[in-house]
Amino acid sequence: MNLKQDSDIYDMKVEQVLKEGTDEEVKGKVRQFLARPGYRAHLGLVKGKSYLIMGKSVDLPKLGGSLQYVFGEQTWVEYWPTREESQTTEYRERYIGISDLQNSLLKLGCTSFI
Repeated sequence: MNLKQDSDIYDMKVEQVLKEGTDEEVKGKVRQFLARPGYRAHLGLVKGKSYLIMGKSVDLPKLGGSLQYVFGEQTWVEYWPTREESQTTEYRERYIGISDLQNSLLKLGCTSFI
């Protein structure tokens, strides 16, 4: 994390891709995510923890030929508990919900809802 007065930069390793976006072959690579300092408390990102991050491609502007990952107003960030944490009442439902979403996206892909 590089937290400054005018912008925050988070270097994050992509552990798994549940739905391919406009950036290809990102699994296992580090990408920089940018955020406004005003989002810092709301994001609550902790070094060494895993997160489910979902957003729209409009939050991936190109700069210098490469995509810029931006935590925007429509970006969903959810703490992804570990398997061990799933055994606790605090994280059980969250872990099950994210695991169900993960399995659904990996097996069925993303469907559009009207």
